[in-house]
Amino acid sequence: MRPVLGMVMLVVVIASGIPAMAHHSGAFYFDMTKAITLEGLILRVEWINPHALIFLQSKNEKGELETWTIEGAGLVVVARKPELKERLKAGIWVAARVFPPRNPLYLDDTQTVLLTRPDDPKTSSRIVEGGQIRFSNGDVLAFGGGPKF
Repeated sequence: MRPVLGMVMLVVVIASGIPAMAHHSGAFYFDMTKAITLEGLILRVEWINPHALIFLQSKNEKGELETWTIEGAGLVVVARKPELKERLKAGIWVAARVFPPRNPLYLDDTQTVLLTRPDDPKTSSRIVEGGQIRFSNGDVLAFGGGPKF
């Protein structure tokens, strides 16, 4: 019995050192069979855990302004790509490839994207999974694991 307990403890210690890269399934939240392109002005960027967020103001087909929330990579990935933080700033015009949501989502008070709750009035159909971002000069950077140009 004692060797089994030791092995279990060893597995727990090793597993706790592995980063939890996929804490939720993107396919559960977003429709990964459809990719859309959003173009607009970055209003703000939130470099927070568990995912960085871009708030993008874009015009819909009626010409009305809408604000989209683009969920990007986690901060572990962003730390490996310092050019993201340097280049993604408020006031910049970009195009973004994204996956649309399967169901309305919402941002809670900690800016975490969650599934809609029936009693939550903050639902949005404009929270999307980010992929590549294209800048006005043609440069392309990956903001998340979503679609590519």
